[in-house]
Amino acid sequence: MKWWIYIAVKQLFPTGKRFSFFTLVSVVGVALGVLALFGTQSVMNGFHSEIGVKLVDTGGQVAIDDGGRVLSGKYADYLCEKLRAMPDVKKVEKVARGAVMMMNGNTPTYPILRSYDTLGGECALPLKEKNFIAWGDISELDDDSVILGAGVAARIGASKGDIVEVYAPTMLERLSKEEVPMPVKLEVAGFLSTGFSDVDKNIALVSLRRLQDLYMLGGGCHSIVLRLNDGVDETDFVKQINADLLRGGARAYTWLTGNEAFLRVIATEKVMMSVIIMLIIIVASFSICSSLYTTVLRKTKERGLTAAMGAQRLQIALSYCLQGFIIGLLGSLLGLALTFLLLENRKGIVEFIVGRDTLEQFYHFSNLPVLYDFGDAFRACLFAVILCTLAGLLPAWRASRLKASEAMRNE
Repeated sequence: MKWWIYIAVKQLFPTGKRFSFFTLVSVVGVALGVLALFGTQSVMNGFHSEIGVKLVDTGGQVAIDDGGRVLSGKYADYLCEKLRAMPDVKKVEKVARGAVMMMNGNTPTYPILRSYDTLGGECALPLKEKNFIAWGDISELDDDSVILGAGVAARIGASKGDIVEVYAPTMLERLSKEEVPMPVKLEVAGFLSTGFSDVDKNIALVSLRRLQDLYMLGGGCHSIVLRLNDGVDETDFVKQINADLLRGGARAYTWLTGNEAFLRVIATEKVMMSVIIMLIIIVASFSICSSLYTTVLRKTKERGLTAAMGAQRLQIALSYCLQGFIIGLLGSLLGLALTFLLLENRKGIVEFIVGRDTLEQFYHFSNLPVLYDFGDAFRACLFAVILCTLAGLLPAWRASRLKASEAMRNE
């Protein structure tokens, strides 16, 4: 082992001491910075990934609509026939949706009704595959029943088997003709529980024919939703059908395009939080620099003696930079270990700090999602190691410029 490496190690871990207070504080400071940085990035990655999965599961991969206008029955049937013949397409579903007022007894709520084709049984959403229907089965849905989102049911106190009354906005037309509109009575056949609270609290499923009747759509629909086969590039597929199949105002778009603004907010939030948290590591590096510089001043005579024995300036400087490097490396490894330990036990911690209800209200998840990206881990550790190594530059420069004769006379 080279002498300057030995000196660097011994200054950090003196012989005869269980630990050096300076080393402990420095390593823990860096570890906390890495924990905050990598932990935040992992949580934000989890949010982005989980939100993407939920958006696809509850909205479909690709949607086709006419800018909010109704797709006529003939045109919708024509598109569905052409799309089903494409090898890249797995499921094609005509979808109607609209806001209604729903009452259970005297308790009202205002959910969005989303259709399910009870005749074809083909749905672009993985309702069966992922067991999104609780206390019931999607096969039980017919023209005289409804499947309520779990949050919708909770708001009006509905249970399976209850009869709810539904009022659609199109009933206002009957009022204008001095007719008394009668509500549609539907039996609760089950509950929708996707784990995505934004859907569970606002959506109810009814048959396609029932929603077409409520909104007077005839055989039309509001959109066509697709699920593609695994491995198909959604963006390329959308470009293809926009160019070759669709006409008029109808356009296809992916779930990424439909939720672009929301996803951009998540990505920007990750970047901004990472930049802010980097300040923790920067503060730790200044503390390391200060401590190493103090060491140089305290051990001026030792540095002079080392120079008098023939040590080169570069070797003296490297011993201090190496100390910063070792602190950064150990702090990074400890920070990664703390991150994994904390996030693997996050459920109880999150519920204690913010509560499950807050998580559901603002982020629409019942559990805090986490996705480890080892690229983020590497960048966090590299940033910490580089900063800590640079923190040794000023002390190293000071130590290397000491002249042996002046250092030996220092008091």
